[in-house]
Amino acid sequence: MAEAVVEQVSLRERKKARTRAALVEVSQRLFAEQSYSATTLDHICAVVEVTPQTLLRYFDSKAQLALAPMSDAAHELRTFLEHPDRQLKAIVVWQEFVTLEVNEVLEPSMPITASHLHNLRAFQRWTERDPVLVAMATDIERQLREMLAVAMAHDWGAPPDDLHATVVAGALVAGRLAAWSRWLAGDDEPGSLLDEQLAVIAYVKKRMPRSTAEQLELRTHASGANPDHVPA
Repeated sequence: MAEAVVEQVSLRERKKARTRAALVEVSQRLFAEQSYSATTLDHICAVVEVTPQTLLRYFDSKAQLALAPMSDAAHELRTFLEHPDRQLKAIVVWQEFVTLEVNEVLEPSMPITASHLHNLRAFQRWTERDPVLVAMATDIERQLREMLAVAMAHDWGAPPDDLHATVVAGALVAGRLAAWSRWLAGDDEPGSLLDEQLAVIAYVKKRMPRSTAEQLELRTHASGANPDHVPA
């Protein structure tokens, strides 16, 4: 009896996961083909063969559905970084996260990922035109910075609001976005995207090692003690 109940729950969860994946995959394709503004939730539901009420059980809005690939990736990264038994350093987890993103461009592992990433250039065009999407995407970037900073501070035995960890995390997240934006704006091969992403990480590690934290703190204290002081 217990085994039957567990199996029934498992089947239900798998069905829910398939439905959610289909909604994301179809919406990404339609957004890229027809534009974000021209695609309605009713149209998405018709293609997936679900009711609007069903869609809204998974996503609160069209904007949330549009940015699901980004928010899902951020959630996955958070799961790794905040795992109590994490063995890898946060910056290593970040490098693996960034590498996996690019590898999904080279060899998509799932239909949902393939649909989203093959339409990335179109995705960027319509995302940048909608202020709600811009605000939501910016918030996801903020979450990435904060979770990475806290994880690196933990690795260094520093408080969660450690200034150096915050600066390093900001540089890594901004560099990732810059590399993606450069690639999407041009016609470069995906391989160049991975090279740039890894170059950003190597640059930050070289220019902002933990050994520079004390120097950063000293400059901050000096500036705070003398409001007119401008560091060289």
